[in-house]
This record gives sequence, C-alpha cells and structure tokens, in this order.
Amino acid sequence: MLDTLQRTATAAAGFQSNSTPSTAVSEHALVAGWRDGLTIVNLRGNAEDAAFRDAATQALGLALPVTACTSVVDAVWRIVWAGPDDWFVIGPKGQADAVVSKLHEALAGQHHAVTDVSSGYTVLHLSGRPVRDVLAQGCPLDLHPSVFKTGASAGSLFFKASIWLWRGDEATGYEALVRRSFSGYVWSMLERCTQECGLVTRRFV
Repeated sequence: MLDTLQRTATAAAGFQSNSTPSTAVSEHALVAGWRDGLTIVNLRGNAEDAAFRDAATQALGLALPVTACTSVVDAVWRIVWAGPDDWFVIGPKGQADAVVSKLHEALAGQHHAVTDVSSGYTVLHLSGRPVRDVLAQGCPLDLHPSVFKTGASAGSLFFKASIWLWRGDEATGYEALVRRSFSGYVWSMLERCTQECGLVTRRFV
C-alpha cells in the first residue's frame, strides 16, 4: 500500500515544501500523500431492504455499513457510509467498470443507483504523531480516539474544503475523500499547518 519513496511536497501542486528527509524530524512529522487513481463508486439504495443489502454484499464481498458515520474494510474494498441510503465504495485502481457491472447485475430489478465518481475524487492519507493536531486546525470534528474510533467516518470540512474523513487503526492513521478540484487547496493548507511539526510526503497506492 505504501511506496516508501520519500520526497518533497508534490511538485505538481506547485507549493513550496516544508517536508524533510531527516529521520529525527520525520519521527515527529505528519506523513501525508495522495492515493491517486483509486476506484471510487457511489452506491445508492434502500438500506432497510434486506434484499438490497444482501445483493450488494454478494457483489462486493463485504457487507454495507448501515450504522451512521461508520466504514468497513477488507483486503480489497473500503465502504464508507455517507447517508441513510448512500455509500462510497473505494478500491484498487482500474476496477470501476467491473464493480459497477457487478452491482448493477446483483441489484437488477431493485431501486438503486451506481455511479463511477473516480475522476471527481481522490483520497488523501494522513498519519504520524501530529495527525490529530494538524487536522484539528481545519476540521471541527472531535477526533479523540474515545469519540472517533477505528472505522469511524464523517463528512466535514478541512478549512473551506468539504471532505469525508475516516479513521483506520493506529498504523494506518486517517484518510480523507477529497474532491479533485480541491486537492491543491487542501495540500496548501496542510503545508501551512505543518510549519512546526514538519511534513513528510510519501506515495501511496
């Protein structure tokens, strides 16, 4: 999942970097990087309908989360609850056509909508010791582990950009679903928020 290439802040974004390869600094720095090219599919349907839930589970191999503000994950997919009848299905690059086809086939005859939104969104990985403090500068969510537990997810803001944030375990940190048109702005704000702790950029897949 992680390409250990360590580099300066993304040149393509056009921002001056405060990242550093220093081991001493990186231990206390925010680790961040874009997971570009992931399959991101929006699924809509009636979560109260057992037939809908069963069919979606059959297609994805993973049960839809039906509890508000949660997500589920396996070795291939992460499914993020985005509303009572709304989910983001996120997985490996190049799988959008296949998963859309599987969902349509499994849900044939049922009220549903499946939309490939991969081109409109990207996923940002965030981890490291200061991750909660950095996020707190621009995100109003209470991210304390006693509140925002492993698997939790919520729609929120990072400064002026709307995001959907979820938490992995201590090793994987947090990830945010970001509209691609806001990715440059979000990265710029991350750079501003990490002037003290430092920012290490890595390439995630």
